[in-house]
Amino acid sequence: MRTRTAKLYDWATEKAASDRAPFWLGLLFSLELFLLVPLDAVLMFFCLQKRSRIPLYVLIATAASVFTGVVGYLLGHFLWDVIGGWIVPHVIAPTTFERVASHLQTYESWAVIIGTLLPFPMKAISIVSGVFHLNLLDFIMCVAIGRLARFALVGGIIAAFGEKVKLFLDRHFHRIFLIIGAKTALAFALFWALANG
Repeated sequence: MRTRTAKLYDWATEKAASDRAPFWLGLLFSLELFLLVPLDAVLMFFCLQKRSRIPLYVLIATAASVFTGVVGYLLGHFLWDVIGGWIVPHVIAPTTFERVASHLQTYESWAVIIGTLLPFPMKAISIVSGVFHLNLLDFIMCVAIGRLARFALVGGIIAAFGEKVKLFLDRHFHRIFLIIGAKTALAFALFWALANG
């Protein structure tokens, strides 16, 4: 029986090779708020299938990520009284939330840019930004800068080392999930340390 990661690998490869690849890429990144999929790896797949489209894919991923960031911001801004009571005890410890929120309020734009550059959950950055009413236009600009830089790096790596990256992904796809999970945990630890410093 094939593993879930193998099925996901096949699905992503199929969609990346299809004529509707830009649509699928935009859809996946637009759902970033709700997915637990390493989207950097997804972007790699799409770029590997059609390297002539790398600039287009980077722009699509950035625009869709900004969109999902705005959705999260609006949820935090307008619905925190409804959803906050569930998120804090079940998703984020109250003390951690307070420390990260304090850091975000202090550093604002820099915290958003750094958060979007790191493999830190977009949902946490966007919702907390909305809760504490960061300026929406500044938030959008910072997310766009951070995500564009991050995705352009991914695209640049594929453009320069495409075949080697493809061989690596083919052989180690399941390990990528573990690595990204570890990096996410490290990102959480970094934000906690900064907020507690």
